[in-house]
Amino acid sequence: MKLFRFILLAVLLVFFIQNQAIAEDKVRIGILDMQKLQRTSSSFQKIKEKLKKKFDMLKKKLQAEEEGILKLEEELRKQSMMLSLDAKEDKRQELEKKRRHYKYIYGEVTQDMKDAEFAATKKIGREIEKVVTKIAEKEGYTIILEQGAVGLIYYKDSIDMTDRVRKAYDQSKQKED
Repeated sequence: MKLFRFILLAVLLVFFIQNQAIAEDKVRIGILDMQKLQRTSSSFQKIKEKLKKKFDMLKKKLQAEEEGILKLEEELRKQSMMLSLDAKEDKRQELEKKRRHYKYIYGEVTQDMKDAEFAATKKIGREIEKVVTKIAEKEGYTIILEQGAVGLIYYKDSIDMTDRVRKAYDQSKQKED
């Protein structure tokens, strides 16, 4: 009888310890919708606006070069009959030089925009990662996935933490400003 009680007590103790271990290892998962975050975050919109202003400025630079080329083409067409062969050739060479310069500037502007966009994306990514890490540690998340991640097919809306991340990100950016 004593042996039976001892075995019963040992089995109950094992189950009790095992239940505590399972309860402590509870998995908490969160989902982050980056596209929604980008659309709704006021801080992200400010960064997007800065990039747009930079892009518009570079676009004006390109337009000025393009207008110069068009003006030179028009002059050459109008003066074609009155210019000597040497003068025509000089105008054509000048026009060709301007076109090459335009292509160079176009490539430079395109690369500048790609670099600026990449740098902004990388910076924002690091900032959001810090915000997500703080929330995850504070609220006890085991894993947080991005909504567009490969393999993520279904999730309950209750684990979507995009709004909390957006609020925390906007607040962190307001402190910096």
